[in-house]
Amino acid sequence: MVLDIPLDKAAFIGLWIESILYGCHTIVFLSSLYLLRNSKSSLKFNPALTAVMLTVMFALSTTHVSINFARGLVAFVSYQETPFGASIYLKKLWALSNVMKQATYVTNILVGDSFAIYRSYIILTDTHFKCDKKFSKLVVFPICSLISSAVCGFKSVYNLSQISHFGESVFINEYFRYHVLVFIVCKSRQTEKPLVSTTQNPYRKACFSLLQFGIIIPASLTASLILYSLKMNANYIVLDSMSQIAL
Repeated sequence: MVLDIPLDKAAFIGLWIESILYGCHTIVFLSSLYLLRNSKSSLKFNPALTAVMLTVMFALSTTHVSINFARGLVAFVSYQETPFGASIYLKKLWALSNVMKQATYVTNILVGDSFAIYRSYIILTDTHFKCDKKFSKLVVFPICSLISSAVCGFKSVYNLSQISHFGESVFINEYFRYHVLVFIVCKSRQTEKPLVSTTQNPYRKACFSLLQFGIIIPASLTASLILYSLKMNANYIVLDSMSQIAL
């Protein structure tokens, strides 16, 4: 028998962890803007575009944690006098607040993936690293995967809003199909890994950039999928935290 925790406790722990990660995200965001402003790197990064993408991701993360905090207040304060009130409220996946939270999560993950692909393309095409131009085509597959992920992700959010009509299983199946697809996208960003052979290899920097973005999210998704397959409420702890680690 697999041990699990009640849904209300999982939601509370998830909110607590997300709040901590949001604080870390804030520090990373401000530090990134400072370094971006004072950077003298020879890479062809567009400072304005990079700053905009970082700001959008931070805004989405702020929105996600704010919605989650508001849902926590409703669940644990407004339903305080109702027996199992918090769990009853949290099980209403079709509630507008939850639909908005999941839409924010999906958008944030997609923006983070887009930023990772952009970084990798800039590094692969930069003359400083003397990479063969043909390797710039390696980003084509991640881009195609990203588009598929966007379609599947927003479709899952739409299905979430229709749960009251079609049942909870519709969203659950679609939502975790989306998680699998995001996992593929994250893994596809590591396609340059076999190119590394020595510490002097010009592709090492590109691979390091990919690995920076390509490990944390897939690891979290793996944990989420395992917990989901075991039908554990602890899965929600991972899901609530992931919006803060997309940066």
